[in-house]
Amino acid sequence: MSSPRLREEADVSRSLHGEFDCSAEATCRSQNPVREYPRAGSRRADRRRTPGRLRSGEHSASSPLPSSPSPARLGGNAVDRHRLTAQRRHLRPRPAVLPSRRDGPHDQLLVVGGGPAGVAAATAAARAGFRVVLAERSRHLGGQLALAGRAAAHRELFQRWLAWAQAELLEGAVEVKVNTLITKEDCAAWRRVIVATGARPAGAPLKLPGRLAVLGAWTAIMRPTPLTGSIVILDQDGGWSAMDAAEVLATHGHAVSLLTETSAPGFLLRRSEQGAYLRRLDALAVRILPHTRLIVDGDGRPNVFLRDLVSGRSSPLADHVGAIVVAAGRTSDSRLFLELDSLPGVQRVGDAVEPRCLEDAITEGTRAVRSGHFL
Repeated sequence: MSSPRLREEADVSRSLHGEFDCSAEATCRSQNPVREYPRAGSRRADRRRTPGRLRSGEHSASSPLPSSPSPARLGGNAVDRHRLTAQRRHLRPRPAVLPSRRDGPHDQLLVVGGGPAGVAAATAAARAGFRVVLAERSRHLGGQLALAGRAAAHRELFQRWLAWAQAELLEGAVEVKVNTLITKEDCAAWRRVIVATGARPAGAPLKLPGRLAVLGAWTAIMRPTPLTGSIVILDQDGGWSAMDAAEVLATHGHAVSLLTETSAPGFLLRRSEQGAYLRRLDALAVRILPHTRLIVDGDGRPNVFLRDLVSGRSSPLADHVGAIVVAAGRTSDSRLFLELDSLPGVQRVGDAVEPRCLEDAITEGTRAVRSGHFL
């Protein structure tokens, strides 16, 4: 047996002659060893290919389909086993036919509001077997989507949604009532009510001299023709309402100026949507005034002028301006729900809870019926 000193000298000698690889790559390999598998044809490889055992993914003639291993045999942690169980549950075949119609008084549902959330709730309830009545206070379905569909940016989207909604409501035998205002007394006769009354314009009314007409962006989109003179639009919320109002009014021949206190109007929209809006507004000769604020000075006979927020300079409002359109955003219209809050079986969805996008409103309306609150 050699002494430790002799072994150390031998190791140093072999290292100097290249028998040991002391590079960084060798050090990394030593710290992270690669698992070696048996070569083909070796005894270990042949042992794994015994006739009584099958490889992963193979199946014999006696069992035409491979059986999924149980979560307990897979090993791993509880999260992996839970994920496999959820995948199995998701792949279970679902019934292809609609459930039978329910006839009890507890299986009748009233949906107040014909917007995207209300229609989604009504169609989901009809598929679940409920007898559904959908009441809308206006002359048509769609809510804010129908309003936005008057502009070019949302016209195709609204038409596609309306065709889908009409087909689903007809298939589910949903009774649709338009031009119907639902009150608290009407809801008292129903055991299940979904309130989807949507949203309404936000902001306090702006007080201006008598020669100027002041109206909201939603009103300007619905009735653009009665306005006279050039029009100034205040984009205070950065959403679609100011952009759609400018496009609709410019399409009807009005001279439009779009004011915003930020660098560009529609600052809450996605960049692609904002760019498409600005290109169409530029083609319609809409004047964009960034970093500009409308100032009303005086109580008796107020003066209206525009102030540049960058330079601080102010200029009076032109005499040819005949109307001011204010886009101050939206707030939830929950007045009916607050009156019905004390009644059992009442739930609100969509913008009646809080303003949200179209996808979230449809999802929430569908989930309201599928939850255990109604089924």
